Amino acid sequence: MFSALGTAVSLLLFGAISQTAQAHGTMEVPESRIYNCFLNNPENPSDPACAAAKAVGGTQPFYDWNEINQANADGKHQALVPDGQLCAGGRSKYAGMNLARSDWQATPITPKADGTFDFRFYATAPHSTRDWVFYITRQGYTGSAPLKWSDLFEFCRLGNVPVGADKRYTLTCPLPQLTGKHVIYTTWQRNDSTEAFYTCTDVVLGGGSTSAWVDAGALQAQSDLPAGSQVTLRLFNSSGNDLESIVYDVSQDASAADWAFGFASAVNAQSQYARIGVLDPASDSITPARSASGNRVYTEAGLDVSHEVDIQPGNDNEPPTGNEDYDYVYPAGIGSYVPGETVVLGSDGNRYQCRPFPEGQWCNINSAYHYAPGTGTNWTDAWLKL
Repeated sequence: MFSALGTAVSLLLFGAISQTAQAHGTMEVPESRIYNCFLNNPENPSDPACAAAKAVGGTQPFYDWNEINQANADGKHQALVPDGQLCAGGRSKYAGMNLARSDWQATPITPKADGTFDFRFYATAPHSTRDWVFYITRQGYTGSAPLKWSDLFEFCRLGNVPVGADKRYTLTCPLPQLTGKHVIYTTWQRNDSTEAFYTCTDVVLGGGSTSAWVDAGALQAQSDLPAGSQVTLRLFNSSGNDLESIVYDVSQDASAADWAFGFASAVNAQSQYARIGVLDPASDSITPARSASGNRVYTEAGLDVSHEVDIQPGNDNEPPTGNEDYDYVYPAGIGSYVPGETVVLGSDGNRYQCRPFPEGQWCNINSAYHYAPGTGTNWTDAWLKL
């Protein structure tokens, strides 16, 4: 996801890149079902539910995570989106999202002191809004069959909430007094069009107890790291100034799951304002998991804190010599990549070409977490896989 760095870069390039935006958005905090699959290696998902969804519809739906929509909804959601097809928004392209499985990755969430939770919706193309409507599955829902309208009840309705400069809507809703695993279903009806968008988000609720922590998004450890790499958590206050930095040194070659666990453990031992891991709603404790995609970043409730995870791979990636298949081994050469021309070798062994101008300007952004070809959370903004 974008953080302070991504926001700063987006402001610089907004005029050029925003013209190419085609799709519209999905829930980012907590992550929607499809956005989690996109972040969880869409070509070869390690998450079993995402792998099953890929078997149904292939990988393209993951890349189009921001367009689960109905063009002519006009508020008539239940008429256009049939039972059993809610998570796909009634579209066959996204049928994999409808699978009745107990292992969809769920995010534990707890309310703030006032009983509300700040949902965050990432809108790649913001729109004027008629309403946002939040539904949740009833207590006792098992997920043994595809989601139906009768499984849900409405718990929050909002109007035209303003979008932030970072293309995020903050949607503050009271959380219902439920416990256990549930599906939150969100409809976003545009006011400037009949088009509407649909989102399924899997969550775990702890009975309405408040938390000392705010969910700030997933830690995505997309690739292994060589010895000598550094992973840094940077925290920023509401003015964008540095609040705290925690640096984790990778002392030996580490798998994605291993360095994520080590990094989370270091943050939890050193940080005043953040924790990384899996939240237990009952105890409000956060424990690191030895997993590439199972950890989440939490910041202290009551503080307006943003974060960024910087990954600097070790120095084993030197520019190649005499190789005609690629110009650099990423991240060597960052700053000199030529949009539409430069070809790099990614950590996954595949070759990637910098997108043509203006999108190609993202190639030179030195943030592997966001733009490492094939593995960064936003790599498709910058690269074309060859």
